[in-house]
Formats: sequence, C-alpha cells, structure tokens
Amino acid sequence: MDIGAVTGTVSDSSNARVAGARVTLDNPLSGRQSQAVTDSQGQFAFDNVPYGTYELHIDARGFEAARRTVAVKSNVPTQLALNLSVVGKQESVTVQGTPDLLQEDSARTETVIDEKTIQIAPTVVRQDAVQSLVATGPGWNTENDGLMHIRGVDDGALYVMDGVPVPDRMDTLFAASFNTESISSLNVITGNIPAEFGDRSGAVVIVQPKSGLSTPLTGTFSAGAGSFHSGELSTTLTGGTKKWGFFLGAGARRSDRYLDPVDPRNFNNRGGAASLGLRADWHVTEADMIRLNGSTHGADFHVPNNLAQELAGQRQRQELRNNRESILWQHTWSANTLSDVAYFRDFFSAHLTPSVFDTPLTATQDRHHVRQGILGSLTHVAHGHSIKTGIETYRVSINEFFTFGITDPHAAMEADISEAAMAFTPAAPFLFRGHATRWLQSVYGQDDFSPLKGLTVNAGLRYDHSELLISDQQFSPRLGAVYYIGRTGTALRFSFNRLFMPPQVENLLLASSEQARQLSPFATPQAGGGGSTIYPESVSAWEAGIAQALGKSLRLNLAYWWRTFRNIDDPNVLFSTNIIFPNTVARARAKGLDVRLDVPERKGWSGYLSYTNGRITEIGPLNGGLFLTNDFIEIGPGTEFTPDHDQRNAGTFAVTYAAHWRGLWSSFTGRYESGVPIEVPDSGLLPLSTLPGADLVNFTTERVKPWTVFGWSAGIDLLQREHFTATGQFDVQNLADRSFVYNFGNPFSGTHFGYPRLIAGRLKFTFK
Repeated sequence: MDIGAVTGTVSDSSNARVAGARVTLDNPLSGRQSQAVTDSQGQFAFDNVPYGTYELHIDARGFEAARRTVAVKSNVPTQLALNLSVVGKQESVTVQGTPDLLQEDSARTETVIDEKTIQIAPTVVRQDAVQSLVATGPGWNTENDGLMHIRGVDDGALYVMDGVPVPDRMDTLFAASFNTESISSLNVITGNIPAEFGDRSGAVVIVQPKSGLSTPLTGTFSAGAGSFHSGELSTTLTGGTKKWGFFLGAGARRSDRYLDPVDPRNFNNRGGAASLGLRADWHVTEADMIRLNGSTHGADFHVPNNLAQELAGQRQRQELRNNRESILWQHTWSANTLSDVAYFRDFFSAHLTPSVFDTPLTATQDRHHVRQGILGSLTHVAHGHSIKTGIETYRVSINEFFTFGITDPHAAMEADISEAAMAFTPAAPFLFRGHATRWLQSVYGQDDFSPLKGLTVNAGLRYDHSELLISDQQFSPRLGAVYYIGRTGTALRFSFNRLFMPPQVENLLLASSEQARQLSPFATPQAGGGGSTIYPESVSAWEAGIAQALGKSLRLNLAYWWRTFRNIDDPNVLFSTNIIFPNTVARARAKGLDVRLDVPERKGWSGYLSYTNGRITEIGPLNGGLFLTNDFIEIGPGTEFTPDHDQRNAGTFAVTYAAHWRGLWSSFTGRYESGVPIEVPDSGLLPLSTLPGADLVNFTTERVKPWTVFGWSAGIDLLQREHFTATGQFDVQNLADRSFVYNFGNPFSGTHFGYPRLIAGRLKFTFK
C-alpha cells in the first residue's frame, strides 16, 4: 500500500513542547496540501499521505518559521522531532527516524494527480472522469467508454483502492467507476512497477479515498446539468477526531449520450448510474489502525444502435452492478516495523436484455463473478533498507449465461456474419452456460536501498500462480535503479520488470470454450490453428529515462521503453453489442517514448504537458474470443499485423490559473491522438467507405484521421461564510465541436464516435 504517515513533535530550544503550532505538509509538484495543529504535547500527525516528497512548514507565534523536506517512501510512519528557536535566533531542526530520500531517488515513472486537479475535472456530461484524469499522463491512449491502453497493453491498469487491488476492468462497459468526490489523490505508476503489485501488466493506479480523521464535521451537496439532458447530483459527509473518522459519499448521474455511440446521430443512448461509498478509520490503540471500505454501484443504460437497428426499433438494455468491501488492520510493531492484513470482496454482474425488434441478431447475457481473498504485508526500515514482503490469495467464482440467434438472415449476410454463426436462430439459438471457481496466489519481496552516494536501487521478486482457467505460474524479477546528480538536478533511471497478467474474468468461460472455437475464423489450420485456450499474458519490460529539474519551477521527465509480450491480451467486441470477449495473440513487441513536463503553481499559474510516441506489432495466431464475422485478415502462426490500439502519437496539456484571494480559477486543456488503424475486409474498402462517419477515416493510410479536442473550465466562489460556502463551475469540452472517431469498422473494437461540444454547469455547497 503506497500510503504512509508523517508524525512528530515540535519543541523549543530547551526541549519544551510547543502547543498550537501550525504544521503544513505541502507537495509543490502535485499541489497536495494538508494542515495540522500541534496538541498540548506538541504532537502532530498526518495520516493517509501518498508516497512522494513534501515540504514541511512549521509556524508558531514567537518562533522562527521552519521549513524542511520530508520524503514519504514507506508505509512505516516518518517520525520527526523538530526544534524551533525564538524570533531573532538561529533555528535548528533535527530529524529522527529514516533519512530523507528526495523524489529524485525514486526509480519509478509516475504521475501524481491530486485533489485540486480532481475537484475541477468535468464530470457532469462524462461517465469516465477517473479514466480521463489518468489518461492525462504520458503513455496512455484513449478509446471508447473509458477504455485505455498503456505502453502496448490493452486495458492493463491495476486499480488499488486504499491498499486493496481491483484487477477487474473499471471502464463504463463493465462497471461504474470511482466517485471522484470521494478521491483525494491518484498516483499513476507506468514504469518500474514494484513487486507488491501484480495481476495487470500495464500500469498501477493508486486511488486514495478521502478520510475523516482529524476533520470537523463537513457536508457538501452539488448539482449539475449539461448537454444531452445530462444531470448530476452528489453529496458527501465527513468528520472525525484523531482517533476515528468517516467519509460518506453518494452520487447519481444520467445522460442521453451515456456511451460513445456507434452512429454519429446518437441513437438509443440513454442511461444513468448511481453510487454510494463509505470509508471509516479507527485508531484502536496507538499501534493499531482499522480501516473499513464499502461501496455499491449500479448502471442502467440502452445499447446504442446503428441506423438499421434504429429503424427496426431495436431497444436493447444493459444493467451493471458492482460492490466492494474491505477491512484492513495495520499494526505498528516498532518505530521501524509495520504490518498490514486485509480481507476484501468484490462483486460484478452484467445483464443484457434483448428487445423484440433486434437485428441482425438478438442476444441475452447474464453473468456475474465474485472475487474475495486476503492479503498481508510486513515492512521493516533499518540500516538504509526499506524491506517489504507480502502474500496475496483470492478466489474467483464465475457464472455465465449467453445466447444469441440471427433474426434477419439478409441483414446478417450484408454485415458479413459467418456461415457458422448464421446457423443459429431464435428458434435454435447458440446457448452457453458455465460456472467455475478458481484460485490465484502471489508472494513477493522487495527492498529499496542506496549502495553508493547518489545511487538508489529498487529490487524485488514476485511469484504468481494462477488457475484462471488453466494452471500457470511465473517468477517476476523487478529491478530499478536511479542515479541522482545533485549539482545539475538530474536523475538517471533504468529498470527491468517481468509482469504477469491472468486473463480478464468477464466472459472468460465462453471465450475459452469449444463452442467459441467452432465459430473462430482462426481455429482452422488454414487460418492459423488458433485454439480456445487463453493463457496469462507475460511481459518483459525495459525502461531508460531521465528526470531533469529546470530551475525551481519546472520538472521534465523522459522515458524510453520497450516491451516484449507472450500471449498478449487483445479482446474483441461481439458484433455491434457492448459485450467484449477476451482473446490473446501469441506474441507482440512494443516501444515508445514518454515525455512529461510539470509546472508547479507559481503566482497562480500551473500546468503540464504529456506526449507519447509509440508503436506495437502483434504476431499470430489468435486464441479465444467469440468471432461472428468474416472480415478478418488471415492471422496465422508468425503473421505480423498492426493491432487496433496502435496509436503512434498522443499528447495532452493543461494550463490553469487560480486567483485564490478572489476564489477564481480557469483551466484550458487539450488532447491530440494521431488515429488508430482500421481493418480492411477482404471485400475491399467500399463497404467501409459508405458507412456513416467515413469522412473521419483516411482510407489511403488505412487509419482513423488524427483528432484534436480542446476544453475550457472555470470556477468561482459565489459565497463565503464561516460555516457555508457556495461555488460554481462551468465546463466546455470539444470547444470547436470537431467530429472525431475513436475506432472504425474494426472487428476487435467496432465503431465508436467521439463526443461533440459538451456544455455543463455545476453548483456546489459546503456546510461546516
């Protein structure tokens, strides 16, 4: 769990404790800031502090102000003893505990998204607020409905919620995502992933929820409305003491453009979602902490239609439900040793309801799975080493039901549905029902240490064993090193990681079945002999990079990465539905360059710039999936092809100005993507060139045309009172109202159009 704590005492030169001193913990790069006041014993504490480098400010009446750099790099609390001198005398500060490690001593490549950025992000008319925030970092490419790709990996992000991993997909098609009102920070790790994190091979997104510890009772209520009859309601209640605290958050939203549509005219695209979450912290003793997390989410929406389906009157609906619970016990054994033990349970379900006039096929789905398990870790800091060991074991219970039948043979032939799939009709449908329970186990050890001045090494080893659905295992070494040159403010980084990713659980039983194999165009010897068995993905990932301080207000990060894959996960969409099936490609290779420039706030101005150049090549054959159409290139053993998520260039930026004394802020953002490949069917380009949105495709290069969208947001404090605050926010996304498409006519991804100009406003009331 990448969450630590900072505790300490403030004394004067005679070692008498100083009460009432104001202590501020500030991260100038991310903008995160927390405040505390020393008690009668001169003590202060900051809980739930994400890893990073902070500036500690101490102000007390009659004493010289003090400032020191504090690094939080372990979940063992960083303990400080601070001595202040009276005004006019030289002050000194002594630090006891682990030595300070500057941020330049981290071999990880990560982006920190703090509460200030999260609070101003547009949410009213977008369902993928968390994914949009994560994708502002380098290395990420976006797709429809919150699906993202990172460094060649198709949706391989591991979300870690308050120390508990969530390896399931969190995009709009699979689950209701996290409520941004309940998040205090996001740490996105894309390079040199520590050994404590497994299950996904792309990146780690550490989601830190808000806590009510040492917080006065505070409530918020916000309401917003926007384009496409979008609406949003959200409320929170938080409070607590040094011993206990709670945070309760609830929200609901709806829209007539709930998903990214398959036709630019946005047919049959209404939907809504609601969520409720609770977090509680309890300091049982000085050495024991209990954390409880519980949340429930639900989404009901229509499945978007193409023109033929809309004219026929198709009205398919989908319902998603997911909830998660966890309890974590943290025990401090000594000033240098700490343990964590947690139990967790995650539940996900999806139900697709057909309609009377479905065309060219009708489908029904009812699936759910439960993931529950325990994890434990022990951290010990001594003699310049930060050693962490841990175990994780969990069980996944999967239930699947799926059926389909062709309702209009003529329309099915025009849609190039295969002859094998045409054999199934509503009277004699394709029918699959399956159940399985499988176990996964992991154990790891890691150490951070500095063998030479300026050199820090992160070394770890992880072992994973998966029975999902076949038995497989892997030892995964994780090695990273950074050399910091203080004279020039330069950090040189290098890392090698082995990564292991079991298949996605959703629709895994069907995609791995012999019934699916019989429909696969890759199952015949002529097409490459791809089978139905889906193996875990295995990745070898290298990275070399540099972090450079440019003066006192700029930080530049560059990382060149390259990866090789075995059994790379590359799921396919079922015809024109929202249902996605896992499949794998035998091998792949990817490489790229990530660039990130951060501008911390200075005189109210702040910003960032991210850029990625990359490419990926996959090598057949394919295994798994459920393919109903014939429009595939022949992918046999050794056949190289460019997959549908090969985004060569992507960039994003933001420039923000905040006039804090007036309660005003304004932010201008932009995103560019160069366009993904299209799949040209055997019948040629003519069928694709006649589809709606074909003007957004370059058929010469066989890629979606590049697209750029800009956005603008602004906010103001409308009313400021001691116990009441009212603020307003106005958002415009895709300012130029430029049409673009994420993907087009692809058998793996389908067709999905990007959002037009979206306008929204929101009012937020805070009660103290």
